[in-house]
Amino acid sequence: MPAIWYIYHVKKSRHTKPIPKDKLVVIVHKDPEPWGFFINTGIRQFVRKQPGLLVCQVSIKAANYKCLAHDSYVDCTRLYLFEDTELTDVRDPIDKRTKTEIKNAVAVSKTIIVRHKKLILAS
Repeated sequence: MPAIWYIYHVKKSRHTKPIPKDKLVVIVHKDPEPWGFFINTGIRQFVRKQPGLLVCQVSIKAANYKCLAHDSYVDCTRLYLFEDTELTDVRDPIDKRTKTEIKNAVAVSKTIIVRHKKLILAS
């Protein structure tokens, strides 16, 4: 059973469009299924131009996580539902600083529904 506040490697994620690709994700709560955010190596130009979305990009340093080859960003604008079978390749736990920053981003997010916000902030 996947643990919250850990990074997982998801092979061929069904959530990536137009084609499935491997992604690193941070699982942030369960209800009872696991929910998480993607980790991206960059911030899309569209997001950079939207202050309300940009504030929800949490910097995550490669120096603090063995699974990261580059400094990256946890995209807290969109939460994804995962099945336990997708989350078998656990990588690193999220450190306290990053967890706090993710929660801060979720608290101000205009794109995450209240139910999920409450569950993430309480975890």
